[in-house]
Amino acid sequence: MTKEPKLPPEEDLAEELRQDLEDLVEGELAVEDLTANKVAFLRAWLKDDLHRAADYLRGLRGELQTLEERGGSWLLDSADPTETAWPNLMRCIRAGKPWALAGERTVAGEELQCLGCGYRALPPENSQITPCHRCGYGCFRQIEGGLEE
Repeated sequence: MTKEPKLPPEEDLAEELRQDLEDLVEGELAVEDLTANKVAFLRAWLKDDLHRAADYLRGLRGELQTLEERGGSWLLDSADPTETAWPNLMRCIRAGKPWALAGERTVAGEELQCLGCGYRALPPENSQITPCHRCGYGCFRQIEGGLEE
């Protein structure tokens, strides 16, 4: 013969069930609060990380611009102006156009155009021609009429 298990009175059973239900609700609210806190923390962390990444990229952009300018400057410094100026000088000579070299003297109203880079200058009368202020080359085309051309 088997005995039926003794159940607690119905009042105790209802009270126990109510207590279990309250514990479940408290646990659910605790999980919800924990999740909300984690979401707030994650949001703040991502916002800070995004701010730092933007600062890093701005700094990187400045460094890249500096490196680009420095690289361009190195390329220009290493370029030999005679490679481009020599054909220009030969064209002046073949066409019979007047040309001058650094060290010669200028005449009144004479404008000079560098055969290396095209820079134009109007030096004072009877002054010694110096190499180009831009590229340092010393061959110039003499432009008659000065700045009017």
